[in-house]
Amino acid sequence: MSKKWNTFDVLRHSRHDWLNRLQLIKGNLALDHVDRAKEIIEEIIIQSRQEAKLSNLNAPKLAEYILTFNWCNHLFQLDFEVIGDEYDICTYEADLIELIAQCTAVLDSQVNVPADHHLLLTLQLYHEEIHLVFDFQGEVSDQNKLKLAFENPEVKSAKLIELEQTEQELVSTFLIK
Repeated sequence: MSKKWNTFDVLRHSRHDWLNRLQLIKGNLALDHVDRAKEIIEEIIIQSRQEAKLSNLNAPKLAEYILTFNWCNHLFQLDFEVIGDEYDICTYEADLIELIAQCTAVLDSQVNVPADHHLLLTLQLYHEEIHLVFDFQGEVSDQNKLKLAFENPEVKSAKLIELEQTEQELVSTFLIK
């Protein structure tokens, strides 16, 4: 992890995020867009549940890495989801962080700016194995270089099991076991 977060930094960033969300709700209510305000509230609930699931995996460094990712300077927005039964994944934690760090660094180096770029990171939990899915939406400068980097991860326990790429999207699934 590139930054060591202290309590003050975490509280400052978290407060900023919550203030933005509350302002979105307040603004939509002021414009009498009650349905949109309700949607935002539902999105917050879903995100909070996902954060709780991630926090319950006994992988605190992984949770910190993912939860603080958007507070750092990246050229895309990261969202995540945890699917499957929660269990202790501490034995996979270092490899997961290393794989995520490698793949996001490659994406940062290949993203065309300015544009709207988005990465959905999905942890699919199965008994004694994890599927880690990267679903990137956006424009990249060199699709071949991006594909090659995803095909050859430097994490020994990570095996690429699926890779689909179009001009605007890259979806890759790794097996960690």
